[in-house]
Amino acid sequence: MAASNSKKNAASAKAVLEQANPGLWFCNWRIWLEARRLLDQALGPLGLRAREFWLLAIAGAGEFSQHEMAELCGVDPSALVAMLDGMEHRGLVRRERNPRDRRVQWVRRTEAGDELFQHALPRAKRAEARHLAVLSEAHQRQLVASMRKLITTTK
Repeated sequence: MAASNSKKNAASAKAVLEQANPGLWFCNWRIWLEARRLLDQALGPLGLRAREFWLLAIAGAGEFSQHEMAELCGVDPSALVAMLDGMEHRGLVRRERNPRDRRVQWVRRTEAGDELFQHALPRAKRAEARHLAVLSEAHQRQLVASMRKLITTTK
């Protein structure tokens, strides 16, 4: 009975959405929800979640402070602290005080974080490819290029 209600609710939601003609923000949100689900599923066997994967990506890309990471990820700084605490406890990242400004902590990947990221990256790319498979290669390139343009010209 529960599966029947779930299918009925999904069909009702789809009908409402088709009538509402959702725009960019709603579509982007729905795409992100599915992307996160696929990424969590792909990274789960490695003991990694999507948000941790992105934090590892940023931590390995140069010198970023906790504050900068929070801004890049759109995460409240206090929530980021809890995420980094867990990752630091697992030996994936380390925080270092900026010697010129003790209020600033840089976040860097550890050797274990580098190794895990190298295992996770191909899995993430395969999950992305599965998500985009409904589009032709030309449409995939166009979508990603358009999204990058929106990202780099926003603010």
